[in-house]
Amino acid sequence: PPLDLCKPTGVRLGEGNRVIIGADRGKVARLLGDQLAAHGVAVCRLDLDKPTAEVAEKVRTFGAAGSVDGLFWLPALDSDPAVGEIDLAAFREETRRRVKTLFAATKAVVAMSAQPAEGSASAPFLVAATRLDGLHGYGDGAAGPLGGAVTGFTKAYKRELPAALVKAVDFAPEAKDDAIVTALVDEAGRDPGAIEIGRYDGLRFGISFEERALPIEGGTSGLALGPETVFVVTGAAGGITSAIVADLAAASSGTFYLLDLAGEAKPGDERIHLFRTDREALKKHLIEESKARGEKPTPVLIDRRILGVEREEAALRAVEAVHAAGGTAHYRSVNLLDGPAVASIIDEIRKAHGRIDVLLHAGGLEISRKLQEKEAAEFDLVFDIKADGFFSILKGAEGLPIGATVVFSSVAGRFGNAGQTDYSAANDLLCKWTSHLRRVRPDTRAIAIDWTAWAERTKRSG
Repeated sequence: PPLDLCKPTGVRLGEGNRVIIGADRGKVARLLGDQLAAHGVAVCRLDLDKPTAEVAEKVRTFGAAGSVDGLFWLPALDSDPAVGEIDLAAFREETRRRVKTLFAATKAVVAMSAQPAEGSASAPFLVAATRLDGLHGYGDGAAGPLGGAVTGFTKAYKRELPAALVKAVDFAPEAKDDAIVTALVDEAGRDPGAIEIGRYDGLRFGISFEERALPIEGGTSGLALGPETVFVVTGAAGGITSAIVADLAAASSGTFYLLDLAGEAKPGDERIHLFRTDREALKKHLIEESKARGEKPTPVLIDRRILGVEREEAALRAVEAVHAAGGTAHYRSVNLLDGPAVASIIDEIRKAHGRIDVLLHAGGLEISRKLQEKEAAEFDLVFDIKADGFFSILKGAEGLPIGATVVFSSVAGRFGNAGQTDYSAANDLLCKWTSHLRRVRPDTRAIAIDWTAWAERTKRSG
């Protein structure tokens, strides 16, 4: 509904209030700052081209002079560079400006706030702006998909600080600067119940859900899978991904390029045999191996080694499933943060097949920790594996036909989740990038799956 029909949020923007603005490279931050200052608001404008540590220090200095009421976050209003125009280093700089500085700034503000996690009224507000398409990417496709990282973070921030006013306000690419400023101030003042707001064609939009059966009537037909189908799968050593590969192999007998950080295990590997037959014997075996190396076999060390064997076993299981189905499996141990290594694999596929039929991006890492407790390096790792990995694959696949992309997102990306600001940001980025592919790869069937909690696999008939 129009904002004049909505309840006040309780946010004041007047004499005595103190607000931080994460600046865009355009004029919105300046116009917003001037308007707030004219009403007596003390404004700290952050130049996000500065190093992240410098940005965080400026936030702390501003906060030391008085409590911070909230933040307006604007860098996702800037246009995104096309994949073909930048390299991995430049992509990382773009995500740093938009979301990693947001992590640093909000962490500093929350640390200086009085008991925000307990629902105090002092919880600092966060109003973030994006230029996806004015409809959060659910219209003609996201124009600026990197804004998805900001939206995902923003939703997770709300989960951690439920008492705070939190909004992600999306605008159309052609929205005027002064209209954006007016909308952001108005959104800060009214409608405390909505988080994701779209501003399009003079109207306000929200996001709701429909339950639909598959196949969706009137929808496009799916891909035909067969022996000629070429699959690329990241995170192939994940337990659920390995099981999905087995299903895809059974349905296609196709060619699979399986990518994961885990090393490649051989069928005769004793550790794999013990993992599958006798876990206690595996533990004893690893303890003896550790002692033979002169190491102290602590429980933490042995548990870490067991997890490593578990991933290698899952990778081998995926390879075995492909072979059992009559398909071809190529396993590649690769770090998704290593752009040149990923590009090399994609180049191998280009030379061998000239196309990718199905790209399944399941690689990822989740480390739950509240905003105040999460370290920057941890945030970067969780975010980059998903974001950098997808970028490097698409970068390497420029000019290469892709039949379908499937990204593994999560309910944390859709709704946000406490302790998962990094995971939510990365997953919503993948969702908005999936939307963006409608614009830049219209022949690609782009799908994002927001996984929920896993249940045991059950037999199905039919």
